[in-house]
Amino acid sequence: MAGFNSNTGSPAHLVPEATMPQNEDSGGNEPIAVVGMACKFPGAPDIASLWRLLERGGNAITEGNPGSGTGRIGQFYPKSAAQYPACRYAALVDDIDLFDAEFFRISPVEAQLLDPQQRMTLETCWQALEDA
Repeated sequence: MAGFNSNTGSPAHLVPEATMPQNEDSGGNEPIAVVGMACKFPGAPDIASLWRLLERGGNAITEGNPGSGTGRIGQFYPKSAAQYPACRYAALVDDIDLFDAEFFRISPVEAQLLDPQQRMTLETCWQALEDA
């Protein structure tokens, strides 16, 4: 039995079988069904794009100018010697700014205060429900 044991907080393969909780209702070997999927990754805004990226062995890492852009490292370290060359590589999610607050009945002010990860989670969960 692989996985994580929530009772002991340790990986299931390290917990003796006798201490593993058993679900009397399921019988232990019931199949599960995945009814909806969605994702949003750098270079792959949906499942089909992610699959194509993986098939071709693609790379979603992009290269830019270190310190470019608002709020970037260049504002904190204006001297070029302090800008480490690795800072120019990033994996960026496209269209993160296109959140439809009205669709989710969120006021424009609240939408601006939401963390971009929360906005992306709302969108992706809705896409998974549509896919189901």
